[in-house]
Amino acid sequence: MTMTVKELYDLVADNKIISDIELQRAIVYDADKQALVIDSLYNGIPLPAFYLWKNNDGILEVLDGKQRIEAIRKFKINELQYNGKTWKGYSDTDLQDKVNNAELTIIVCSGTEEQKREIFKRINTLGVPLSRYEVLNGLYHGEYLEGLEDYIRTNADAKRVLPTASLDRGDNKYHLLEYIYYVRHEYRFPKKDELDEYVKLHKDESFQDEVKKIKPYIGFIRDVFNEKSKVSPVLKFKLSVKYQKDRAIWLQHKDAIWKEVNDFMKSEGYRLSPTKDADIEAMILGIVGNCRVDPKRLFTQDDKLRLLSEKTPDENGLYECEDCHQHFRAYELTVDHICPWSLGGRTELSNAQLLCRACNISKSNKY
Repeated sequence: MTMTVKELYDLVADNKIISDIELQRAIVYDADKQALVIDSLYNGIPLPAFYLWKNNDGILEVLDGKQRIEAIRKFKINELQYNGKTWKGYSDTDLQDKVNNAELTIIVCSGTEEQKREIFKRINTLGVPLSRYEVLNGLYHGEYLEGLEDYIRTNADAKRVLPTASLDRGDNKYHLLEYIYYVRHEYRFPKKDELDEYVKLHKDESFQDEVKKIKPYIGFIRDVFNEKSKVSPVLKFKLSVKYQKDRAIWLQHKDAIWKEVNDFMKSEGYRLSPTKDADIEAMILGIVGNCRVDPKRLFTQDDKLRLLSEKTPDENGLYECEDCHQHFRAYELTVDHICPWSLGGRTELSNAQLLCRACNISKSNKY
Protein backbone atom coordinates (compact mmCIF):
# COMPACT_ATOMS: atom_id res chain seq x y z
CA MET A 1 0.00 0.00 0.00
CA THR A 2 1.01 3.66 -0.30
CA MET A 3 0.56 6.58 2.07
CA THR A 4 1.46 10.25 1.72
CA VAL A 5 3.93 11.90 4.06
CA LYS A 6 1.10 13.98 5.52
CA GLU A 7 -1.00 10.87 6.22
CA LEU A 8 1.98 9.17 7.87
CA TYR A 9 2.83 12.24 9.94
CA ASP A 10 -0.77 12.69 11.11
CA LEU A 11 -0.92 9.05 12.25
CA VAL A 12 2.37 9.48 14.12
CA ALA A 13 1.12 12.72 15.73
CA ASP A 14 -2.12 10.95 16.81
CA ASN A 15 -0.10 8.04 18.29
CA LYS A 16 -1.66 5.63 15.80
CA ILE A 17 1.83 4.83 14.52
CA ILE A 18 4.41 4.19 17.26
CA SER A 19 8.06 4.32 16.23
CA ASP A 20 9.71 4.11 19.66
CA ILE A 21 9.31 0.41 20.40
CA GLU A 22 11.67 -1.83 22.36
CA LEU A 23 13.00 -3.52 19.21
CA GLN A 24 14.17 -0.26 17.68
CA ARG A 25 17.56 1.37 18.19
CA ALA A 26 18.09 5.00 19.18
CA ILE A 27 18.17 7.80 16.61
CA VAL A 28 21.42 7.46 14.64
CA TYR A 29 20.80 9.80 11.69
CA ASP A 30 22.67 13.06 12.13
CA ALA A 31 21.26 16.37 10.84
CA ASP A 32 22.84 15.89 7.40
CA LYS A 33 21.24 12.47 6.92
CA GLN A 34 17.91 13.73 8.18
CA ALA A 35 18.05 16.63 5.73
CA LEU A 36 18.80 14.12 2.96
CA VAL A 37 15.48 12.41 3.74
CA ILE A 38 13.69 15.74 3.18
CA ASP A 39 15.70 16.33 0.01
CA SER A 40 14.59 12.95 -1.34
CA LEU A 41 10.94 13.71 -0.64
CA TYR A 42 11.17 17.16 -2.24
CA ASN A 43 12.92 15.88 -5.37
CA GLY A 44 10.74 12.81 -5.87
CA ILE A 45 13.43 10.27 -5.00
CA PRO A 46 11.73 7.19 -3.51
CA LEU A 47 12.57 6.23 0.06
CA PRO A 48 12.90 2.57 1.07
CA ALA A 49 9.69 0.88 2.17
CA PHE A 50 8.40 1.40 5.72
CA TYR A 51 7.61 -1.83 7.58
CA LEU A 52 4.81 -1.54 10.15
CA TRP A 53 3.38 -4.11 12.56
CA LYS A 54 -0.37 -4.06 13.22
CA ASN A 55 -1.31 -4.84 16.82
CA ASN A 56 -4.63 -6.32 17.92
CA ASP A 57 -5.85 -2.84 18.92
CA GLY A 58 -5.12 -1.48 15.43
CA ILE A 59 -2.05 0.52 16.52
CA LEU A 60 0.86 0.32 14.05
CA GLU A 61 4.40 -0.17 15.34
CA VAL A 62 7.42 0.69 13.19
CA LEU A 63 9.66 -2.28 12.44
CA ASP A 64 11.75 -0.41 9.88
CA GLY A 65 11.71 3.31 9.08
CA LYS A 66 12.15 4.96 12.49
CA GLN A 67 15.10 7.10 11.36
CA ARG A 68 13.19 8.44 8.33
CA ILE A 69 10.06 9.09 10.36
CA GLU A 70 12.07 11.04 12.93
CA ALA A 71 13.57 13.18 10.15
CA ILE A 72 10.07 13.98 8.83
CA ARG A 73 8.74 14.69 12.31
CA LYS A 74 11.60 17.02 13.25
CA PHE A 75 11.30 18.94 10.00
CA LYS A 76 7.52 19.38 10.38
CA ILE A 77 7.87 20.70 13.94
CA ASN A 78 10.67 23.11 12.92
CA GLU A 79 13.49 21.31 14.70
CA LEU A 80 15.36 20.44 11.50
CA GLN A 81 16.66 22.69 8.75
CA TYR A 82 16.73 21.86 5.07
CA ASN A 83 18.93 24.18 3.01
CA GLY A 84 19.03 26.66 5.88
CA LYS A 85 15.28 26.82 6.54
CA THR A 86 12.83 25.07 8.85
CA TRP A 87 9.37 23.87 7.76
CA LYS A 88 7.67 27.19 8.46
CA GLY A 89 10.37 28.97 6.46
CA TYR A 90 8.98 27.26 3.33
CA SER A 91 5.35 28.40 3.83
CA ASP A 92 5.41 30.54 0.68
CA THR A 93 6.97 27.89 -1.55
CA ASP A 94 5.90 24.63 -3.14
CA LEU A 95 8.18 22.58 -0.87
CA GLN A 96 5.54 21.96 1.78
CA ASP A 97 3.09 20.61 -0.81
CA LYS A 98 5.72 18.40 -2.44
CA VAL A 99 6.81 16.94 0.88
CA ASN A 100 3.26 16.48 2.20
CA ASN A 101 2.10 14.76 -0.99
CA ALA A 102 5.16 12.56 -1.51
CA GLU A 103 4.05 8.93 -1.61
CA LEU A 104 5.62 6.32 0.63
CA THR A 105 5.57 2.55 0.26
CA ILE A 106 4.08 0.98 3.37
CA ILE A 107 4.18 -2.73 4.19
CA VAL A 108 1.91 -3.74 7.08
CA CYS A 109 2.54 -7.07 8.82
CA SER A 110 0.64 -8.89 11.56
CA GLY A 111 0.74 -12.18 13.45
CA THR A 112 2.24 -13.56 16.64
CA GLU A 113 4.90 -11.91 18.80
CA GLU A 114 7.40 -14.52 17.60
CA GLN A 115 6.60 -13.68 13.96
CA LYS A 116 7.00 -9.97 14.71
CA ARG A 117 10.49 -10.50 16.11
CA GLU A 118 11.47 -12.81 13.27
CA ILE A 119 10.36 -10.27 10.65
CA PHE A 120 12.32 -7.54 12.45
CA LYS A 121 15.39 -9.79 12.54
CA ARG A 122 15.22 -10.57 8.83
CA ILE A 123 14.64 -6.94 7.82
CA ASN A 124 17.78 -5.98 9.68
CA THR A 125 20.04 -8.92 8.80
CA LEU A 126 19.25 -9.92 5.21
CA GLY A 127 19.99 -6.54 3.68
CA VAL A 128 23.61 -5.90 2.61
CA PRO A 129 24.64 -2.22 2.44
CA LEU A 130 26.15 -1.11 -0.84
CA SER A 131 29.91 -0.68 -0.86
CA ARG A 132 31.38 2.75 -1.55
CA TYR A 133 32.19 1.74 -5.12
CA GLU A 134 28.77 0.20 -5.73
CA VAL A 135 27.14 3.50 -4.78
CA LEU A 136 29.53 5.41 -7.03
CA ASN A 137 28.96 3.04 -9.93
CA GLY A 138 25.20 3.27 -9.53
CA LEU A 139 25.31 7.06 -9.66
CA TYR A 140 27.90 7.65 -12.38
CA HIS A 141 28.28 4.52 -14.48
CA GLY A 142 29.70 5.38 -17.88
CA GLU A 143 32.76 5.05 -20.11
CA TYR A 144 35.11 6.18 -17.34
CA LEU A 145 34.12 3.52 -14.80
CA GLU A 146 33.84 0.88 -17.53
CA GLY A 147 37.47 1.63 -18.40
CA LEU A 148 38.45 1.42 -14.73
CA GLU A 149 36.77 -1.97 -14.36
CA ASP A 150 38.48 -3.28 -17.51
CA TYR A 151 41.86 -2.07 -16.22
CA ILE A 152 41.43 -3.74 -12.83
CA ARG A 153 40.17 -6.94 -14.44
CA THR A 154 42.98 -7.30 -16.99
CA ASN A 155 46.04 -5.67 -15.40
CA ALA A 156 47.98 -8.10 -13.23
CA ASP A 157 50.11 -5.37 -11.67
CA ALA A 158 47.07 -3.43 -10.50
CA LYS A 159 45.62 -6.56 -8.89
CA ARG A 160 48.91 -7.22 -7.12
CA VAL A 161 49.31 -3.67 -5.86
CA LEU A 162 45.72 -3.43 -4.61
CA PRO A 163 45.22 -6.75 -2.82
CA THR A 164 41.96 -6.25 -0.94
CA ALA A 165 39.77 -9.16 0.03
CA SER A 166 36.46 -8.04 -1.48
CA LEU A 167 37.54 -7.33 -5.04
CA ASP A 168 34.11 -8.16 -6.44
CA ARG A 169 32.45 -5.39 -4.41
CA GLY A 170 34.75 -2.77 -5.84
CA ASP A 171 37.16 -2.08 -2.97
CA ASN A 172 40.18 -2.15 -5.28
CA LYS A 173 38.44 0.06 -7.82
CA TYR A 174 37.59 2.60 -5.15
CA HIS A 175 41.16 2.60 -3.79
CA LEU A 176 42.55 3.12 -7.29
CA LEU A 177 40.22 6.09 -7.78
CA GLU A 178 41.51 7.55 -4.51
CA TYR A 179 45.10 7.13 -5.74
CA ILE A 180 44.27 8.78 -9.05
CA TYR A 181 42.67 11.68 -7.21
CA TYR A 182 45.78 11.91 -5.01
CA VAL A 183 48.16 12.46 -7.94
CA ARG A 184 45.71 14.73 -9.78
CA HIS A 185 45.11 17.04 -6.80
CA GLU A 186 48.48 18.06 -5.38
CA TYR A 187 49.04 14.85 -3.45
CA ARG A 188 46.04 14.80 -1.15
CA PHE A 189 43.32 12.20 -0.80
CA PRO A 190 39.69 13.20 -1.44
CA LYS A 191 37.52 14.54 1.32
CA LYS A 192 33.82 13.77 1.66
CA ASP A 193 32.00 13.82 -1.72
CA GLU A 194 35.09 15.03 -3.64
CA LEU A 195 35.63 11.64 -5.28
CA ASP A 196 31.97 11.55 -6.31
CA GLU A 197 32.36 14.96 -7.96
CA TYR A 198 35.54 13.86 -9.73
CA VAL A 199 33.94 10.72 -11.18
CA LYS A 200 30.81 12.69 -12.13
CA LEU A 201 32.96 15.21 -13.99
CA HIS A 202 34.77 12.50 -15.99
CA LYS A 203 31.84 10.07 -16.27
CA ASP A 204 31.77 9.94 -20.09
CA GLU A 205 35.52 10.24 -20.71
CA SER A 206 38.08 7.54 -21.51
CA PHE A 207 40.02 6.02 -18.63
CA GLN A 208 43.21 5.72 -20.69
CA ASP A 209 44.69 9.03 -19.53
CA GLU A 210 44.35 7.82 -15.96
CA VAL A 211 46.14 4.57 -16.82
CA LYS A 212 49.09 6.57 -18.18
CA LYS A 213 49.13 8.78 -15.09
CA ILE A 214 49.03 5.93 -12.57
CA LYS A 215 51.24 3.41 -14.38
CA PRO A 216 54.65 4.64 -13.06
CA TYR A 217 53.50 4.38 -9.45
CA ILE A 218 51.96 0.94 -9.93
CA GLY A 219 55.25 -0.18 -11.48
CA PHE A 220 57.28 1.31 -8.61
CA ILE A 221 55.28 -0.63 -6.02
CA ARG A 222 55.42 -3.82 -8.08
CA ASP A 223 59.21 -3.66 -8.46
CA VAL A 224 60.25 -2.35 -5.03
CA PHE A 225 57.90 -3.98 -2.54
CA ASN A 226 57.88 -7.73 -2.07
CA GLU A 227 54.42 -9.30 -2.28
CA LYS A 228 54.83 -10.45 1.33
CA SER A 229 55.54 -6.90 2.52
CA LYS A 230 53.32 -5.88 5.43
CA VAL A 231 53.49 -2.17 4.53
CA SER A 232 49.97 -0.86 3.91
CA PRO A 233 48.92 -0.32 0.26
CA VAL A 234 48.21 3.36 0.97
CA LEU A 235 51.69 3.99 2.38
CA LYS A 236 53.29 2.10 -0.51
CA PHE A 237 51.46 4.33 -2.95
CA LYS A 238 52.38 7.56 -1.14
CA LEU A 239 56.04 6.48 -1.08
CA SER A 240 55.93 5.58 -4.78
CA VAL A 241 54.73 9.09 -5.61
CA LYS A 242 57.17 10.84 -3.29
CA TYR A 243 60.26 8.87 -4.32
CA GLN A 244 59.56 8.05 -7.96
CA LYS A 245 62.75 9.90 -9.00
CA ASP A 246 64.79 7.59 -6.73
CA ARG A 247 63.30 4.42 -8.17
CA ALA A 248 66.64 3.00 -9.34
CA ILE A 249 68.32 3.19 -5.95
CA TRP A 250 65.24 1.81 -4.16
CA LEU A 251 65.35 -1.14 -6.55
CA GLN A 252 68.97 -1.84 -5.61
CA HIS A 253 67.94 -2.22 -1.97
CA LYS A 254 64.53 -3.89 -2.39
CA ASP A 255 65.53 -7.11 -0.56
CA ALA A 256 66.77 -5.17 2.46
CA ILE A 257 63.65 -2.97 2.38
CA TRP A 258 61.43 -6.02 2.54
CA LYS A 259 63.36 -7.82 5.28
CA GLU A 260 64.27 -4.95 7.58
CA VAL A 261 60.91 -3.19 7.38
CA ASN A 262 58.99 -6.42 7.99
CA ASP A 263 61.22 -7.24 10.97
CA PHE A 264 60.67 -3.73 12.32
CA MET A 265 56.89 -4.02 11.93
CA LYS A 266 56.96 -7.10 14.18
CA SER A 267 58.74 -5.23 16.96
CA GLU A 268 57.34 -3.77 20.16
CA GLY A 269 58.73 -0.38 19.20
CA TYR A 270 56.64 -0.31 16.04
CA ARG A 271 53.51 -1.40 17.90
CA LEU A 272 53.89 1.38 20.46
CA SER A 273 55.05 4.10 18.08
CA PRO A 274 52.59 6.98 17.43
CA THR A 275 54.30 7.69 14.07
CA LYS A 276 54.31 4.26 12.40
CA ASP A 277 54.24 5.41 8.76
CA ALA A 278 56.91 8.04 9.34
CA ASP A 279 59.07 5.40 11.05
CA ILE A 280 58.79 3.05 8.07
CA GLU A 281 59.68 5.86 5.68
CA ALA A 282 62.70 6.82 7.81
CA MET A 283 63.87 3.22 7.96
CA ILE A 284 63.68 2.85 4.16
CA LEU A 285 65.51 6.14 3.61
CA GLY A 286 68.19 4.86 5.96
CA ILE A 287 68.50 1.66 3.94
CA VAL A 288 68.74 3.35 0.52
CA GLY A 289 71.09 5.99 1.93
CA ASN A 290 73.32 3.41 3.63
CA CYS A 291 72.53 5.00 6.99
CA ARG A 292 70.81 2.22 8.90
CA VAL A 293 68.42 3.21 11.66
CA ASP A 294 68.40 1.38 14.96
CA PRO A 295 65.89 -1.52 14.95
CA LYS A 296 65.02 -0.43 18.48
CA ARG A 297 62.73 2.54 17.86
CA LEU A 298 61.63 3.74 21.31
CA PHE A 299 63.25 4.23 24.69
CA THR A 300 61.71 2.14 27.46
CA GLN A 301 60.37 3.17 30.84
CA ASP A 302 63.50 1.63 32.38
CA ASP A 303 65.61 3.88 30.15
CA LYS A 304 63.70 6.89 31.45
CA LEU A 305 64.12 5.85 35.08
CA ARG A 306 67.89 5.45 34.57
CA LEU A 307 68.12 8.92 33.04
CA LEU A 308 66.11 10.42 35.90
CA SER A 309 68.34 8.69 38.45
CA GLU A 310 71.29 10.56 36.99
CA LYS A 311 69.54 13.94 37.41
CA THR A 312 69.10 15.99 40.56
CA PRO A 313 65.58 17.34 41.05
CA ASP A 314 65.04 20.83 42.49
CA GLU A 315 63.57 21.48 45.93
CA ASN A 316 60.08 20.87 44.54
CA GLY A 317 60.97 17.49 43.07
CA LEU A 318 60.95 18.86 39.50
CA TYR A 319 63.40 17.96 36.72
CA GLU A 320 64.90 20.25 34.10
CA CYS A 321 64.04 19.94 30.39
CA GLU A 322 67.37 19.81 28.56
CA ASP A 323 66.11 22.16 25.84
CA CYS A 324 63.99 24.94 27.35
CA HIS A 325 65.50 24.46 30.86
CA GLN A 326 62.14 24.81 32.57
CA HIS A 327 61.24 22.36 35.32
CA PHE A 328 58.63 19.59 35.15
CA ARG A 329 57.39 16.57 37.03
CA ALA A 330 58.96 13.30 35.94
CA TYR A 331 55.82 12.09 34.15
CA GLU A 332 55.74 15.32 32.11
CA LEU A 333 59.14 14.59 30.56
CA THR A 334 59.82 12.37 27.55
CA VAL A 335 62.98 10.56 26.45
CA ASP A 336 64.16 11.82 23.07
CA HIS A 337 67.01 10.96 20.72
CA ILE A 338 69.77 13.60 20.64
CA CYS A 339 70.71 12.50 17.14
CA PRO A 340 67.29 11.69 15.59
CA TRP A 341 66.45 8.04 15.09
CA SER A 342 65.56 8.77 11.45
CA LEU A 343 69.10 10.09 10.88
CA GLY A 344 70.75 6.99 12.30
CA GLY A 345 70.76 7.94 15.99
CA ARG A 346 70.93 4.94 18.28
CA THR A 347 68.26 4.16 20.83
CA GLU A 348 70.69 3.98 23.72
CA LEU A 349 71.28 6.11 26.81
CA SER A 350 74.36 7.83 25.36
CA ASN A 351 72.04 9.30 22.71
CA ALA A 352 69.15 10.14 25.05
CA GLN A 353 67.90 13.36 26.61
CA LEU A 354 64.94 14.37 28.75
CA LEU A 355 62.64 16.89 27.07
CA CYS A 356 59.24 18.30 27.94
CA ARG A 357 56.53 17.31 25.46
CA ALA A 358 56.45 20.74 23.79
CA CYS A 359 60.19 20.70 23.11
CA ASN A 360 60.05 17.12 21.88
CA ILE A 361 57.34 17.99 19.37
CA SER A 362 59.07 21.16 18.14
CA LYS A 363 62.41 19.38 17.75
CA SER A 364 60.90 16.85 15.33
CA ASN A 365 63.78 15.12 13.47
CA LYS A 366 66.27 17.98 13.84
CA TYR A 367 69.71 17.31 15.28
